[in-house]
Order: sequence, then C-alpha cells, then structure tokens
Amino acid sequence: MVAQAICHLLSQVSAAVDMVTSGEALVASVRDSPPDVVIADVSIPGVNGIDAMKILHDEGHKTPLVFLSVHDEPSMAAMALRAGAMGYLPKSAAGEELLRALGDVVEGRTYVASTLTARMAADPAPVQPRLTPSHLRVLELVAQGKRPKEIAGEMGLSVRTIESHKYMMMQELGVRTTLALLRRAKEKGYISA
Repeated sequence: MVAQAICHLLSQVSAAVDMVTSGEALVASVRDSPPDVVIADVSIPGVNGIDAMKILHDEGHKTPLVFLSVHDEPSMAAMALRAGAMGYLPKSAAGEELLRALGDVVEGRTYVASTLTARMAADPAPVQPRLTPSHLRVLELVAQGKRPKEIAGEMGLSVRTIESHKYMMMQELGVRTTLALLRRAKEKGYISA
C-alpha cells in the first residue's frame, strides 16, 4: 500500500518508477537499469535494504539510496547512513518531505527526516557495534541452536554467506568463538536467551 502511494506521488512529478518486492529484485533492477535514486525499506523481504545497498556499492554502483522505513529509531537511521545511505525517513513522513528528500539526495546532499534528527541530537546513542538486520537474524537463529546449513536454508542464502555474517559479528563484538558471540550478544541486548 505504501509502495503504491509512493508510485502515485512520483508519477505526479514525471518520475519513471520501477517497483520491486525483494532485496534481490532491487539489486537486479539497479544492475539492469540504474535509476537516479532508489527508495527502499530496511526490512525489504529477502536480502534486507542495507545489505542490498552494500552489494550495489561493492559492485561500484553509485545510485543514491533513500530508506523510507517502518523503523523510526535514530539508531537504525544512523546505521543506514554509516552503511552509505543518502537519506532516511520514517514511513509516517509526508509526501512533500519525501519529495524534498529526493531532491536533496539527487543533488548530492544527505537527508534525514527532521523528526529523527531532533531525536538524534537530543539523545545521542552510545556507540554500539554495527549489526545489520541480516546479522541479527543469523544471531537469533544461532541462539536457537541452528547450524549454518539450516540457517542458510531458512534465509535463502549460501552457507558461506552465513559463515561470513557470523565472522563479521564476531569481529564487531570482539569475540572469537560462537559461545562468546552468544554471551556478548546477550550482554549487549541483541538476544534474550
């Protein structure tokens, strides 16, 4: 429903729109025909928005990405910006604000919704390890006792990708074993069990 409203809004300003429903489709669409700007949700199905953006950046695509997300926490906006996003707005943002954000981003400026910048300034978050939504999902499944092969099957990723996520989490949290990873993740509040 939100995606259709965005398409309608953009069609009023003569923008060509390609709507996709997964991170994989997003990556394929940008590879096939790079747009002026991408609007995505952090929680897009399949490969999440942040990881899709990283894939495209790693391949050399310079298309700026604006996240329009249900996640309206300043920490999520900060994570997306650190990962390379050019804009971040909650889905509750008005259409005019989205158009303003897109204009800024196309001109090379970063845009963060005013509601988020005010909260970020008022309550600066302590430096937290940077774990993506995919990392958190892998962590959750590891905590459930699942093996990399099971996790790969459940997430539709390769075993190598799961091992890579696990390694990156260990590096980020400063640990060397799976048990230490789970302990540290529990200490930091990433998992409850």
